[in-house]
Amino acid sequence: MEYSHKEWPQPKNFKTQALAGKVMLTVFWNSERVVLADFLEIETTINSESYIETLTALKRTIDRIGIRNEKLLQHDNARPHTSVATRDPIRRLDFQCCRIHRIAQIWLQVISTCSKN
Repeated sequence: MEYSHKEWPQPKNFKTQALAGKVMLTVFWNSERVVLADFLEIETTINSESYIETLTALKRTIDRIGIRNEKLLQHDNARPHTSVATRDPIRRLDFQCCRIHRIAQIWLQVISTCSKN
């Protein structure tokens, strides 16, 4: 039971509705724009097969737009990114992978260089 003073207004009961469910969005971008926004189907998980399909769609979009020299993927240690089944298609699609710790090292070098100047 909630405490309320008799002069306070009564709390309102809001109408509720069922949520549509969780939706997963994978976004790839470069310095100028969003290159690909891919929604994962409801009640589907990311596995190697779905990740390869997404990368294939990304490659088609990059070729269609005409982006060059921007094929660096930043991965974490999630299983679809590091599985053996995914490594070969990543190389075949001409992507390069950059691990998060490598990006941190690059930023540290940039920061230390800028602070010296």
